[in-house]
Amino acid sequence: MKIYITNCIAGYLCFNNNFELIDYILFKEEDIVNKLIEIEKNNITSEEREIISHIDDSYDEIIIETRNKHSDYKNIENYDKIKIEIPSKAGNYLRENLIEILEEINFINNPEEYREKLVNITNKIAILKMKESSQEEDKLLIQAINSIDEIDEGISKLIERIREWETIYFPEIETIHNNEAYIKLIADFNNREDAIKNNKNLEDKISNGADLEEDDIIILKKFAKSIKSLQESRKDIEEYIDLKMNKIAPNLQSLLGSTLGAKLISHAGSLKRLAMFPASTIQIMGAEKALFRHLKTGENPPKYGLIYQDPIVRNSNYWNRGKIARKLALKISLAVKRDYFTDKYEPGIKEEFEKEVEIIEKENPFPKTRNQKNKNNKTKKTHKKSKKQRRHKKRRRKH
Repeated sequence: MKIYITNCIAGYLCFNNNFELIDYILFKEEDIVNKLIEIEKNNITSEEREIISHIDDSYDEIIIETRNKHSDYKNIENYDKIKIEIPSKAGNYLRENLIEILEEINFINNPEEYREKLVNITNKIAILKMKESSQEEDKLLIQAINSIDEIDEGISKLIERIREWETIYFPEIETIHNNEAYIKLIADFNNREDAIKNNKNLEDKISNGADLEEDDIIILKKFAKSIKSLQESRKDIEEYIDLKMNKIAPNLQSLLGSTLGAKLISHAGSLKRLAMFPASTIQIMGAEKALFRHLKTGENPPKYGLIYQDPIVRNSNYWNRGKIARKLALKISLAVKRDYFTDKYEPGIKEEFEKEVEIIEKENPFPKTRNQKNKNNKTKKTHKKSKKQRRHKKRRRKH
């Protein structure tokens, strides 16, 4: 018989085979942020140890949803029964029914309370990560860019929720696709009538939505203000990343921009490590899964990883993209080495790259046909044969 252990912002929960909640341990309110960071760092928390110890002998398999290694649990009771599964069936069930389960364990009283807690915790995690003590500037930069990713994930989920909620009251607002404008409209106006008057896209429209009580509208407005605050925090962190990149990696910033440059530093672990990588590693950084798949199954190797996010690479013709990615990786390697070893800003690296891209595009305006590829392959083979023949002749002469 199996038992599942998984976690969420509230704490650790146990489910049986039928996904019935049989045990749970909640984090203390003041410890939630620190506990979530502990889990992110792949540390086994005291709550996880405790909930494992509660499991009786009637269960022969303990399925834990975690990124930890199985060996990390070797000093824990019931180690032989523990199996790692990510994602687990119980974890998927928890995420699909999160609000109802959190209400069941008295972590929240209603969905609105969950959203407020999520915004609050996300903000605290972002701030805490930014304030983590570190003497190296690039460590601060890494925390900032990772915080941006987490804030984006949080904002995306919350906007999806408020769009579903707001549609009940004001379905016409769905014509506004820009998320910032959407949230601003809800947060700044008291009701849909005011919003219609003050927005050109909604002029002369009569809403077909349900009539809500004032309390319902106030809650929606507060929720929108929370998301707006999170969006403003994101902008502040973006500005902070700009300043940090300008300070520690101006050449890389000039070539790639602050966000992509910071992501590469974060993926490498530090500016120093990125400076030590060859261009070939930088080119496929972020495409490790595709690389391992190539090594395992023989599929085509990846031509680019994170650097695909650069607009020049992304918008180039597909048949030139590999060459352009290779050129960009070389420029990145050069820029990072300048930043780390010389600490001098040398303008013009971006312009040099753009000129090289123009040359590649001019030389290859159309994709190669199969016949051209076959001819190239044949010429390569004949060259190889001729070399072998020459070596063979040389050996015969020696004899």
